[in-house]
Amino acid sequence: MVPAVASTSPPAAKVTVAPAGPPSVGLDDASGKRERARKAVLLFGTSTEGSEELRFVPVVCSLDGKLETGKACGLAMPATTRVRTTRTDTNAPAILTITRSTRDFHDEAGGRDYVAPTGPACCMYNTCVEETIPYFVKGNLVAPSRILAVWPETADVDLKPQPVGADGVEVVDGPWVGRPGERGVRIDQAVRAGQQRLVAISKRNPCGSCGALWVDRGGGFAIVDEEISGADSFDVLATSDVDGDGRPEAIVYEIWRNDYGLHVLGNDWSKLAYRFNCGNI
Repeated sequence: MVPAVASTSPPAAKVTVAPAGPPSVGLDDASGKRERARKAVLLFGTSTEGSEELRFVPVVCSLDGKLETGKACGLAMPATTRVRTTRTDTNAPAILTITRSTRDFHDEAGGRDYVAPTGPACCMYNTCVEETIPYFVKGNLVAPSRILAVWPETADVDLKPQPVGADGVEVVDGPWVGRPGERGVRIDQAVRAGQQRLVAISKRNPCGSCGALWVDRGGGFAIVDEEISGADSFDVLATSDVDGDGRPEAIVYEIWRNDYGLHVLGNDWSKLAYRFNCGNI
């Protein structure tokens, strides 16, 4: 959540729509060619409630073949550039022009200053977290609650947005099956990439701290990380292979009662490669 602090958004940036082809809906199918790039960045975007402004932060990238996360990815990008969008929102153009802020940001709640072009990954009522390089776009569009973008716009990052549900993924061998007191467990989503499986579960009735994320890398299921267990639920937005090494990453959205969090599972899905949490403090 972007807090109610002094406005530090950049001047409005022009929204550039691709001359041909529909917006990307659910798949990485925006029009245009694809090619492996020496540098490629995957960004996560969200909007401020009641605003049409989109705010993007870099989450994972490949820099000369090395997998990096967060701020390092933003530093590799130009100050103003074009990205292609993905995910499932038809109101976002397939191609956007995004711009770094040129204004410093003051976190009034946390008492911290971020010197442009740096800024927080996100903010909550009492502080902002994770220094990064945020990008902004303004225009006459209805901003989605969550969206992914790729830089450069032609980069092939093997991005596969993931649907909810568990169609085609075997999950009956999970530790949640047949456990006493666990009859209310619901499998929200299951994802497979090669031998790896990622399963998001929650309780059937809405509750706080009832979500969990489990991973199987070939030796049985284990909780991904105790630190992220306890969200209301999870949404595996996409898998990707930004560095082209054949070992996919997973981009996971955390749904908390107060707000949201986001994390990246690197080549080893049992470990967090990058994370920020906007709603559990």
